[in-house]
Order: sequence, then structure tokens, then C-alpha cells
Amino acid sequence: MYRIVKEENAEGVVEEKVYGVLTDFDLSSWTKDMNEDYSKTSQQRTGTPPFMAYGLLRGSDLLHLYRHDLESLFYIMLILATHYEIRPRTEKEEGGLRMRQGLEELPYEMWFGQPTYKALASFKRDFISDLEDLDLSPAFKDLHDWLWDLRLSFRQGIRVREIHEESAALRRYQGCASEGENAPGFDYETLGGHVGYSAFTDPVRKLQGTLQGLIVRYDPSPSTSTAQVDSGR
Repeated sequence: MYRIVKEENAEGVVEEKVYGVLTDFDLSSWTKDMNEDYSKTSQQRTGTPPFMAYGLLRGSDLLHLYRHDLESLFYIMLILATHYEIRPRTEKEEGGLRMRQGLEELPYEMWFGQPTYKALASFKRDFISDLEDLDLSPAFKDLHDWLWDLRLSFRQGIRVREIHEESAALRRYQGCASEGENAPGFDYETLGGHVGYSAFTDPVRKLQGTLQGLIVRYDPSPSTSTAQVDSGR
């Protein structure tokens, strides 16, 4: 996180200075103390539990991957869109973002009170597996299709992984594979290609209403490494 501030120096010339803020420094490690033992869950489970990826909570993913950060971002967007509303500014109220009113219980509120990682993982698995509609706040209803498609991407990826792991377990049972061998040919980095950068960018094209002006354009060719974002006009 950073901000750029324009300041005038002693010669009267206006310069741009970058001021940065380092966050989560408590989770940092000295490189000289790092080793190749990735089996310690304390090195992989970072962040606030309700926003952690399902695989890390369950303990089935031993290494923190890029897709775990994408899944965490999805949960952040989901909680924002279901727990908050935007109030217009009036003579009596400042307006702005505030917690939703008039609900007996906020959607997914049970995620914030689970005693263990595995208990929370069970709720996350049910959410990803089910096809219940997303109870979004009216202010964020234009995000519905985007969030819906993202959940489907995680759902499909997890289901494909489970099928491959069942196949690997059957191979071990039949003596065709050694103990601990993963399902052959499966891409764990992207859950079989279902969870990656494009899983987030492609659904943006379906945004409607006030968000319709947000367009993400990128060259899908392998040589392209950056994306261009146009806020629309």
C-alpha cells in the first residue's frame, strides 16, 4: 500500500515522493532462517481464518499457492457485498458504507465464530458445493454474476481434484501406485486449470449496471505478462 505526495523542495521544484506502509510485518521471516520444510502449517496458514482458502483450512494443501490468494480475495469481496450497504448522504447522515440493517443474521456470519480450522473448512466446503443464491446487499447486486462465476470456478476445481485423488487412491489400493503419490497429471497450482488469473478477469465482462464501465482487456497470447485496466468513459 502506498501513496504519492507532491512536495516542494528547497529549490522550489515540486517533486513526487512515494510513501509506503508495510503491513503484516509480523508474518515476515528472515531469509537465513527459511528452510525447505513446507510441512509446517504455521508457515502456510496466514491471514484471518474466515478469509482463508478452503484447502489451507482443511490442511489438504501444504503449500500456500497463488490460487489461495485469489480465493481469499473472493471471500473478501463476498463478505463486503453481503454484510454492508451504502447509505446516501443526507442532511442528517454522512452516508457511506455501513453494516446491513434489518437482518436476523448476516450471510456467512457463522464463519466468524468457528472454534477450529477444520470446522470452518466444513462450512466453506458446503458453501462452495451448494448452489444457493448469494444474498447480496442491494448496493452490490451488480457484483452477483461475477461472484457467482468465481464460486463455480472453485467448485469445479475442487470437484475435479477430488476425482483425481479418488483415482490415485484406487491405484494405490490396486497396487499400481506407491503410498503418497499424487494423482498423475493433475495441476494442483490451478486446480486443474479452473482457478487462475483468467477466472477473475473473464467474468468481469458480464458486469452490468453501474459497474458496466469496468473493462479488463488483455492479450491471451503466452508472451503477454501484463494486463491493461480501463475504467471506462
